[in-house]
Amino acid sequence: MVMCIKLLSILVSSLLFVAPSYAAFTTTNANNIHSAVLGASYNYLVRPAELTNVYLEFVIFSINSVDMKSQTISLSGWLTIKWQDDRLIWTPASYGDIDMIFTAPSKIWKPEIIVENSVAGMEIIGPDNMLFQIKSTGEVRWDPPGLYDVHCEMDVTYFPFDYQTCYLQVTSWVYDTNKVNLTRATDYVNTEDYNENGEWVLYSNSVTETSRTEEGETFSTVNFVLTLKRRSGYYLSQIIFPILVISFLTNITFLLPTDSGEKISFILTVLLSLAVLLTLIGDSMPTTSRHTSILSVYLSIVLSLSGIVILVTVLNLRLFLKAKQKEVPNWLKKFTTAILVPCSCQSPKAGEDSAKVEPFIKEKSNAVSVIDFEGEKVDVVENNKLKNKTLKRRSRRKEEFEKSPDTVERDPDFPYLCRDISGMLDWFFFHLFNLFNVILTIIFMAILAAGSQPK
Repeated sequence: MVMCIKLLSILVSSLLFVAPSYAAFTTTNANNIHSAVLGASYNYLVRPAELTNVYLEFVIFSINSVDMKSQTISLSGWLTIKWQDDRLIWTPASYGDIDMIFTAPSKIWKPEIIVENSVAGMEIIGPDNMLFQIKSTGEVRWDPPGLYDVHCEMDVTYFPFDYQTCYLQVTSWVYDTNKVNLTRATDYVNTEDYNENGEWVLYSNSVTETSRTEEGETFSTVNFVLTLKRRSGYYLSQIIFPILVISFLTNITFLLPTDSGEKISFILTVLLSLAVLLTLIGDSMPTTSRHTSILSVYLSIVLSLSGIVILVTVLNLRLFLKAKQKEVPNWLKKFTTAILVPCSCQSPKAGEDSAKVEPFIKEKSNAVSVIDFEGEKVDVVENNKLKNKTLKRRSRRKEEFEKSPDTVERDPDFPYLCRDISGMLDWFFFHLFNLFNVILTIIFMAILAAGSQPK
């Protein structure tokens, strides 16, 4: 009895500790599978079933470039394409437990699909040397990699705070929906191996199914949708900030002294700078009228304001340099009294400021007495040479004195000369254009920052 128990325990231990044996891979078994399922009876021109469902998935590597001018986007990645072919089923136990083989594209049937919105050429997807993976269940997997340059309609309305929605459209080329139906394998684009782009953020993605009809036949399409958001940091420092600075520099023209002679040259320089910025922005935009950049509209308005500033400056210079300073048009008198004087916080000049002070010369016996402009009396000895020099010097000072606006007798009812009005106009337009510019900038920047939304 004891002996039987020992023998039974030894038998159980041997069964527990003996490692299971599996059949190893052999080329003979693999060749037998190829001969069995890919023999003479298999025709690669015949589709697997009356209706074959093809499942698509897109794995994205990177966004290589987004060309706003040509409205194209370049993507790197691969498509995972799966379908069922019951002619390729085998029993793994009969072939050394081999449950997967690989074969060339020329050996089995494959769907004919293209990237419909490609701009690099309309070719059937996949190279001829890319192997197919076949499972014992008859499932075929194909992973053709590629560089996809596709059309993407750019909406630059809210540049540089814009979102762009681009599509990779994969379409059945030969077989219509009654023969081959393209179906999404997942509801999203696979981003496990995605590398970030320096200019664009992959904001969201999705996969949709649509169809297109050509000559009465309907073909299925799978759309891989990518929503991109622009990184605006670079454009804020290189475009937005210079535009804002130059737009406010326009108004500095009114603060420049009229006698400096630099008003026109300064505003023309600012105008040319704005024109250059507008050209740079226009060169990076697509040549389409479907979408207009708000930033370009803002820059065009600022450019127009600069033109208005030039016109106002020229007219104001003519007023300042007018020969007859007292001849002020009636409409300008009314405008000055009603608006310019209250805005500039000035009061009418009266009293001694309105009196005209003129130098005069008296002759006294053998000497010359000159009343100086400061009211002091100067005696000049009767010396021909000294007398002539003194009179010439006093004559030049008299001419300069008479040219000064302070020497002009003012009208008590309207004691302002053209030069006075010119200075008040500069002050008035400086504040007016600044106020308009601030309001315009706030409105446009708010629209840019808050108006852009992903589609």
